[in-house]
Formats: sequence, C-alpha cells, structure tokens
Amino acid sequence: MRRVRQTLAGMLLVGTTTLFTVAMAPAGEASGRPALVVEAGDYLLGGWELYSSRFVTPEGRIVDDDNGSISHSEGQGYGMLLAVAAGDRERFQRIWAWTQQELFVRDDELAAWRWDPSATPRVTDRNDATDGDILIAWALLRAAERWGEDDWRHRARRIADAVAEHAVQPAGRLSVLMPAVSGFAASDQVDGPVVNLSYWVFPAIGELETISPKLAKADLRRSGLELARAARFGRDALPTDWISLAGRQPAPAQAFAPTFSYNAVRVPLYLAWEGENGRALLEPYLDAWAGESAAGPHVVDVANDLRANRLDAPGYEAISDLVACALTERPASDRTRNFVPTTYYPSTLHLLSLMAFAERYPRCL
Repeated sequence: MRRVRQTLAGMLLVGTTTLFTVAMAPAGEASGRPALVVEAGDYLLGGWELYSSRFVTPEGRIVDDDNGSISHSEGQGYGMLLAVAAGDRERFQRIWAWTQQELFVRDDELAAWRWDPSATPRVTDRNDATDGDILIAWALLRAAERWGEDDWRHRARRIADAVAEHAVQPAGRLSVLMPAVSGFAASDQVDGPVVNLSYWVFPAIGELETISPKLAKADLRRSGLELARAARFGRDALPTDWISLAGRQPAPAQAFAPTFSYNAVRVPLYLAWEGENGRALLEPYLDAWAGESAAGPHVVDVANDLRANRLDAPGYEAISDLVACALTERPASDRTRNFVPTTYYPSTLHLLSLMAFAERYPRCL
C-alpha cells in the first residue's frame, strides 16, 4: 500500500506517539512540481496483512517456520509490536492472550521462551529469553499508549521491573543484560558472563525506562552502547552473536561459534532505530556490507575473517538499507519498500526495519 499527497509537512501518528515529521521543500522548488510526501507507515500496514496471514494463527500464536514451527517469547513480542504499529487491536489482543496463557508459566513475571506444538508439555524450556521479555513489555506499553489501556501499562512495568531484578548483572563498572535468568553467568559458563548484544533492543529499553525506575537505574542503554563500541572483532570489526565479558575486553564466547550471524544481524537494526547515539556506531556495518565482494550481510567467522553464506532474504537487505540510509541517506531499494514474506525470521526483520524507517528515516522510503 502506498499513498502520496501534496503537503509541506508530513506526519504519521500511532496513538499519541508521533512517528515522524518531515519538513518539505517549498512547492515548485527544483522540479517545478508540488512537493510530495510518502507516508512511510503505509508500507508497514500492507506488509502486516501479508505477514499475519502467513505467521499468525487464529489463536494468536506466531509460528517460526525457520525452526520447526515452534513459538517463542521473541516471536510473540515481535507480533504484538507489529500489530500495535499497524493499528490491529483485535490481532494484538489475540497474540497477547495466547502469550499470557501459554508462556507466562513462571513465578517471576517473565515468559518461558520456547513452546513446541509437537511436545508434551508444550513449554519445552521454562527459562526466559530477555529479548522476548523486553519486546513483550515494549509492545504492551505502546498498546497502552495507543488504545488507552492502563492494565497493559501496568503489566509492561511489571515485566520491565522483573528484567531489571532477575536478569541484570554487574560486569566491571557496568550493569549488563543477561540473555536469560539462568545459564550465562560466570558460574554457568567457563568464560562467563556471556551476553548477546542483539538482546539490547535499544528503542524498547529507552521507552520502558520511562515507566520502570528499576530498569532506568540499570542504565542498560549505556552498557549496550559501550559494548557495541568495544565488541568489534576481525577485519570487518563486527560483533559475534555470543560475547564473553570475563576479560578486560569483550571476546567471542568460547562455547559458541565465533561468528557474526543470525543473532547479531539485529544489532545494526536496533542501533539505527535508537537514533543519534546508535547511528554513531554503524560505520563498521556499512563498510562490511559495501562493494561487490560483500553486497550485504553475510555470516562471518571473525576468527579467520571468512565469509560464509550470504544473508540474502529481503529482510536482511532491509537492515542493510536502513544502515545506509542512517549514514548516507541512500534511498531504500524496491525490495525493501515492497514487503514479500519469505520465512518467519527475515520477514519479521523486514517489517521491523520498515518500522524503524517510518519512525526515524521516512525520507529514505
């Protein structure tokens, strides 16, 4: 879906949140024709209908067809967030109802991360995943602001508080976000604590800090930005998916492949979405993905600087376009603007990138 209208300034509203305002050149300047504003949010609205018909069940379960058709807290959080952005309250409520019933089975306000339709019991791992917790809380907060439901705001705060209480640990002079309540601390990993930089959903953390003093006190945005600056490995200066904080400097974690891969590809998306502070850390991604030899994101073994398979689905290209837009104002490609679903993960990243474009960089659409 695409609409174009004549105006001197364009604004898209989601609830009470202004997604963007674009100042336009005076009518007739340069081309002699009235200035046009593309309403960037329309790209998301059309994409959400295609996405939800493919990945959202009638009950509200987000199906990860990249991973045996399981569901997980990350996917439920993404689905809720996209439903709010698209103004789809009915689907939002169904996704949230399923998430409450099936994943909130712990006693600490955090969600179990993995649900398998072929298993009994269907929750096959009760440990949480903190990116999923943060995404669910963020979606609830945005839904509360859009539709005026205080109960959703209160629940968002309780989840954010629980993340701060149970999944934040000191690492040197900083507090860091653990990937889960258990399994990644110094007592669990030979080179622990081990963290995942892609779990720092920077725009979400920033908004949740406004309702959770406990999360604000943890100062996770600062620790995440410092980690993004320091955790640069190999010739391309990219982070690995899993990072050890046992030494004086971050290092690839020993128990995981030393690769920039499907986790870490989200890091530049969240940095670009964060705004100015995040944008200042995007240069290595732009450099690594430029030129014929790279042509976008690849899985990279940082230990020997070998590029493995190219991440060539449109959703990965959308992140590359977002980085290029943030740093150079290069317009997004047609493949980025016009969403076509592939599989769950790159399709989700594609729509998230369109959200980031709409909120931060509408000019590039």
